[in-house]
Amino acid sequence: AWGLTGIGHPDTIIKLLGERPAPAAVQCIANLLDSPGGLKFFDGPAKPRAVIAAARANGIGVMGIRAVQAGALTSEIDRPLPENHPEMRDYERAAAFRRLAADLGVTPAFLAHRYALSLDIDTLVLGVKNRRELAECVAAAKAGSLPAELLARVDQTVNRNAYQTEW
Repeated sequence: AWGLTGIGHPDTIIKLLGERPAPAAVQCIANLLDSPGGLKFFDGPAKPRAVIAAARANGIGVMGIRAVQAGALTSEIDRPLPENHPEMRDYERAAAFRRLAADLGVTPAFLAHRYALSLDIDTLVLGVKNRRELAECVAAAKAGSLPAELLARVDQTVNRNAYQTEW
């Protein structure tokens, strides 16, 4: 079996997912911002949900990646980045999301992982750097997918349309 990382030109990836032989799995952006952040090297929207839907329509497994968007969906960015860096722009865009997490009494990373696990994916690839982050991800997985009402509240904290046109 073979797989691919589906973060490049989305229309090309979607077309490829309909070809045969098909990959067994595709890695897809799976975060509430629909953002590949600094991994985006093409014009136009990233369309990760369309890539996930195309994989599903063709019986291809989906491995979600970038659940916390390289730190943009956590309490703080843990490394120095220029102000205009994609991760910094996403961090600013996620301010209302962080407020919701605080209101719920959880960390943004915990909520972001549960959100990603609520998407139509088979597994979530973790980008942890230490045991504390791993333990938080395991706790999020044990807590399970978000209820529909909470998923909708999280969705209301971001404007994906504004994001897609910015790039």
